[in-house]
Amino acid sequence: MSSEILTEREIRLFSKQIKLPSVGIPGQEKIKKSRILIIGAGGKGSAVLQNLAVTGVGFIGISDNSFVGEENISIQRLYGDADLGKQKAIISRQRIRQIANSVMYEVHNICLSPDNIFKIIDSYDIIVDATDNFDVHYLINDAAVSLKKPVVFGSVFHMFGMVSVFNFNDGPSFRCLFPKKPDKAKSPGDEGIFAPGLLYNITGTIMANEVLAIILGHHVNLSGQLLTFKITDYSIKIEPVVRKPEN
Repeated sequence: MSSEILTEREIRLFSKQIKLPSVGIPGQEKIKKSRILIIGAGGKGSAVLQNLAVTGVGFIGISDNSFVGEENISIQRLYGDADLGKQKAIISRQRIRQIANSVMYEVHNICLSPDNIFKIIDSYDIIVDATDNFDVHYLINDAAVSLKKPVVFGSVFHMFGMVSVFNFNDGPSFRCLFPKKPDKAKSPGDEGIFAPGLLYNITGTIMANEVLAIILGHHVNLSGQLLTFKITDYSIKIEPVVRKPEN
């Protein structure tokens, strides 16, 4: 096997993946050429980051301006006691470089706003919304719709994880699922989360899989569908997300 894009070492590293007919050298080259922005370096985002880095994604942006707190350590696998008070985006880049140092990383450790989001996401192929805030979900969604960027979305609540793909090939967006902010919108942890380290990690892993499905052009992805799973009994359901005009 040879490639003008992949190094000999990369071909060895990803040989098991390359052997798959659905990937091969052309697919691995697509993975390396992709530019993915992960917004939110918490439980879901750090899982997405680790999974994409070890599959050979060539360029990963990390957007998060928050700091590591004690409540994060049991949930977010990239951080420990020595990281308390440090910026998640910077620490996550340092940690993941120890695992996959051939990946190019870019840190956006600023608060996203209508004034900067277009400039930040414009150079990326796929946006990963790993945040936990409805206002930020809408901010990411609206910018992605305007720039025609697909968004891989994930959320957790109580014992449930949810994943979907928005704005893919003019498919449904986040506003199709939530036309307006719920009256009693809360952060996922406000009412407790069962086995949060596991739930965030599983959700983030599924999100990473959706990113790869988009990169490789696989027909099976969650565009127009919302996957919900319950970690306590392994129940899974997939519901349609209906395309609606943007407001």
